[in-house]
Amino acid sequence: MSTSVGGGAAGQATGTDVTGRVGAAGPRLDRIVAGVVIGVIGVGWLLDGAGASVPWRMFPAAALVLIGCVLLVSLFGGRGRGALISMGIVATVLAVAVGVGVDRYAGPAGDRMITPTAADWPVNTQVSVGNVTVDLTRYELPNDGYLQVDLGAGELRLILPAANPKVGVDTWTTAGTVTVDDVKVGDGVDVRWSDPAHGSTPIRVEVHVGMGNIEVSHE
Repeated sequence: MSTSVGGGAAGQATGTDVTGRVGAAGPRLDRIVAGVVIGVIGVGWLLDGAGASVPWRMFPAAALVLIGCVLLVSLFGGRGRGALISMGIVATVLAVAVGVGVDRYAGPAGDRMITPTAADWPVNTQVSVGNVTVDLTRYELPNDGYLQVDLGAGELRLILPAANPKVGVDTWTTAGTVTVDDVKVGDGVDVRWSDPAHGSTPIRVEVHVGMGNIEVSHE
């Protein structure tokens, strides 16, 4: 009786050890993906340093595809699924940021007042966060020119001379509101307003806001 019981306990212990080893035998898929991503970044960095054109903007989307494929493989075995999901969330955020052109809003933070003279055109200003006022009524406008203002987050006010047919305006906010002469013309996601809606003008004004409101007024 004692020998039989002892043998059963030993058998159970052996079975537990084997099961534990089998469960731990799967590869760490998250480490494999991390290694591939780091390796690709390193190769891209070397190529970039050598003067080759590297499509860095495609990297987040490519990483997201890789992570999705490996997650599918993880259904059949392997470990590290939780870390893969976290990596996928980060890659998704980066892919969306690149998709909306977040790099166009790279600039200093703070409030800005833009009042260009005729000699200052063309004008190109980038502000990451703050309130920006563009006043085109203080000085005489040039015969032709281009002005672009990109604001990552905040409020942008555009003051235009009244009844000036040579000035064309394009406004766009990824998420926010566009108001023209105290009348709301759009609210929500991907809101655009142009004047004139079609055709070209000697002076073109383009303002973009990532998250925030655009107020256009004619004075």
